[in-house]
Amino acid sequence: MSRIKSMTNLSMYISKLKSLVLSFLCDHTTIKCIDSTSTFQYLACPIRLLEELSFEHPCHSIVMQTLENFHKKYSGCSCKYFLFFLTNFYEQLTNLIEERTIFDELDKLIQKSKFIARNQFAESDLSWNFETFERICRYQTNYAQCLHEAYLHLNLNFKNLIHLTQVRSVEEKSVFLSGLLISTNEKIEGTYRTILLDGYLLEDYVHVGYNNQMKTKQISTKSSWFYLISSILEEYKIDIVLCTGTIDDKFKTMNNSSRIFIENLSTKILRLCDENLMINYLTDLNEENILQLNYRVYSNEFTVIEFTHCGTILQCVPCDYLIDLKHEQLSHCIGRCQEIMKTNIYLAGSGLFETQLYKYIYENEEMNSSSECFLRTLDLFIQELSNRKDLFQSNLIDDFNSKFDAWTSSIDLLKIFFQIDQILEITDTDDLTDI
Repeated sequence: MSRIKSMTNLSMYISKLKSLVLSFLCDHTTIKCIDSTSTFQYLACPIRLLEELSFEHPCHSIVMQTLENFHKKYSGCSCKYFLFFLTNFYEQLTNLIEERTIFDELDKLIQKSKFIARNQFAESDLSWNFETFERICRYQTNYAQCLHEAYLHLNLNFKNLIHLTQVRSVEEKSVFLSGLLISTNEKIEGTYRTILLDGYLLEDYVHVGYNNQMKTKQISTKSSWFYLISSILEEYKIDIVLCTGTIDDKFKTMNNSSRIFIENLSTKILRLCDENLMINYLTDLNEENILQLNYRVYSNEFTVIEFTHCGTILQCVPCDYLIDLKHEQLSHCIGRCQEIMKTNIYLAGSGLFETQLYKYIYENEEMNSSSECFLRTLDLFIQELSNRKDLFQSNLIDDFNSKFDAWTSSIDLLKIFFQIDQILEITDTDDLTDI
C-alpha cells in the first residue's frame, strides 16, 4: 500500500544542518563526543557526526551521498564549508524560487568567480617551508613538523606516503620515517629475497576475475597444495613473503624453516615496493618477481623496509578511543597539502579570499537577484568568522578547487530539493489508499 505526502519540514532539516556546521566553524581542533549505550565515540569531521545522527528527512540520503563523494575527492575535508553554503544558499533562495533562471544564473556566476579568483586572487609562489605547513595544518604544530619533514624527503610526492596510527604514547606525537613501516612479530635486519603477494596464501583462494583455464598449473596430481607451494618457495630461495591477505597457518608454524611470512598488509605498501612485480598466486612466481629488499629494526613491533622514494608517518596516540579521531585530523592535513601540491595554486584562508571576491563582484558586476544572493551568502560566511574571534586563526592557506566545488555542489543539491514536491510513501498499513 502507498500514499502521497507533501514535501514538508525541509526548512527544519536545513536548520539542523546549519546548527551542526556552525558548531564546527573556525575551531579546527573541535571534538564531538557521541555517548552510546556501550561506549563513547569521538569525532572531528562533520560527515562522521552526520553518519551517527538519525535524520528521517527524504533529502538526507542525497546530502550524505554528496558529502561522502565530496569528502573522498577532497580528503583535506571542506565538508563544513560545503554544508555552510548549502544551508545558507537555501535560506537565500527560498524567496527567489519563483525566478526560474536563478539557478542557472548562480551557476554562471560561480564559474565566473572561479575565473576571477584564478586571475586575481590565486597564488602559486608558495615556499614549502615549515611556516607554510603550519598555515595549511591550521597551526597544529605536531602535524606540520612531520609533514614538512616528509616534504623534504619526498619532494612534493605525498602520494608515496603511508599514514599509520597506533596507541604507543602517553601524549600524541607523529614522526616521519624514510621507507615503509610494517608491523612484525620478530626483528628483521638485513637484505632478503622477497616476493609481493597481492592475495591470500590459502588453498581455496580465487581472485576476482579468476579463470580456471589460466590456473591449471596449480593442480598437482603428485602432491598436496601445501607441498607444491613449499617446494616453489624452496626452489626460488624466498626469505620473506609480503602478503595483502591471510596466510595459511601451516606455513607460519613450520619448525624447519626460517622463512618469514607477513600478512594483511595494505595493497599500497606492496605497490610502493614495486607495483610491477606483484603476483596473485605463488604458482605465478619466477625469478623476475623477486626483490632484494633491505630491512632494519625500528622497534620490537615494527620493521622498516628501506626506500628513498616513499615514507611513513607513524602517528602515536594515548588510547584506543582517539585512534580514528586523530588519524582523520592528520589525514585532513595530508589531503589539503596534496591538493595544493597537485594544482600548484592556493587561496588565502581565514575568510580573506571570500572578502576579496565579495568586494570585486560588488564593484565590478551588475547587481541582480543571483549576484545579490551570492554576495549575501559570502557576507554571512565572513560575518560568522568575525563573530568567532576567540577561535579565529588568521593567515591560513586554503586549496583552490574545493571552494568552487562546494558552491556548485550546493546549488546542484538545492535544484533537486526545490523540485521535489511530493513523496510516495510505501507502507504495510492496510488502511491506506492504494494509488
